[in-house]
Amino acid sequence: MTHSKHTTVNVNLGDRSYEIVIASGALTSIADDVASWGDRLGGWPNTGRKAAIVTDTNVRPHAEAVQHSLATDGWTTELIVIAAGEQSKSLSVMSEMYDRLVDLHADRRTLVVAVGGGVVGDAAGFLAATYARGVPFVQVPTSLLADVDSSVGGK
Repeated sequence: MTHSKHTTVNVNLGDRSYEIVIASGALTSIADDVASWGDRLGGWPNTGRKAAIVTDTNVRPHAEAVQHSLATDGWTTELIVIAAGEQSKSLSVMSEMYDRLVDLHADRRTLVVAVGGGVVGDAAGFLAATYARGVPFVQVPTSLLADVDSSVGGK
């Protein structure tokens, strides 16, 4: 990790184990963390790395920092911005997000990154779980509730 201040918690659940990273300044260097996580999963492709970053209108600037970090590291990125609020938990919004993944030529190695609160995390998590029988998924919660929900919610 390149963060000046971070804590890592390992949640040991056998095949479903995961890591929770609590960090300050993580948005601008998230590509380093994604590379590290990818190495533990067998590595990202040397070329053609793709990421869809899902966010809402309220926290878009934070998602743009994540997008910039990944793009600077050679990722092809797609920023998917949904309306803030519960109304974005709908089939029509999900359909639009699936279309954006298709336009990106997303495959089983495409990363979905959720940058936002609970609605963004829920929508992006569902997208990642159901596209191409499941794709890699990273949560970047922007509220305390979303942080707890995404790290121990079991979704």
